[in-house]
Amino acid sequence: MDDASIDEMYALEDRHWWFLGKRLLVQALLAPLDLRGKRVLDVGCGTGGVLSAFGSDVVTVGVDRSRAALTYCRRRGIAGLACADGDRLPFGPASFDAVLMLDVLEHFADEQALLASVRALLRPGGTLLVSVPAFQMLWSGHDEVLHHVRRYTAGQLRRVLAAADLVVERVSYTNVVAFGPALIVRGLLGKLRKGEAVATDFTVHGAAVNETLLATYRMEAAALRRGWRLPVGLSVAAVVRRP
Repeated sequence: MDDASIDEMYALEDRHWWFLGKRLLVQALLAPLDLRGKRVLDVGCGTGGVLSAFGSDVVTVGVDRSRAALTYCRRRGIAGLACADGDRLPFGPASFDAVLMLDVLEHFADEQALLASVRALLRPGGTLLVSVPAFQMLWSGHDEVLHHVRRYTAGQLRRVLAAADLVVERVSYTNVVAFGPALIVRGLLGKLRKGEAVATDFTVHGAAVNETLLATYRMEAAALRRGWRLPVGLSVAAVVRRP
């Protein structure tokens, strides 16, 4: 991710429905875990929005390859930080109870090398939460700006994680409300926009629209907390465990 995209993320992360909704979904997917007193690593932590949502009773650590992103993390008061690539993580084996990889795996050509590196950091029985963009047909300039390599179906993500010797406990599509608009804007209109300058999809909406969209994420988070498996969405998430 380039510095301009990082600046945009930090400017929007505490008010934009997409980022606030992402935090709600992460909290819902991790709800069955008692993380009090546990060590949690966020690989590709960006500007720290997700980490900042954890309570003080969770030991959080963030790693990102971008020094600009880590500067923003420090502004949030996040102290446990490291600058490194995802496949060269500077931590000891079995040193975390849970690891987050949110919109990270799609950046790596060698998925298994990254997953092997992350798996080694988990304590036996530890949990990995992975979230990736869904459906290759939704590929757009947004993916190009963010340097994605691919998008996934739920079945593809399940197979990739199982091949890394991780026990797949749950897979579900997420970001349901964003799927329909993305299908139109990226899938259909995108074909008419070939040749135009590419950019992210982080459109800023008015307060009423922003709150309405955020309300849909609250409903989606409630469904995930009840264990629902959602059939379609802009992203796909998996909860897996190191044996």
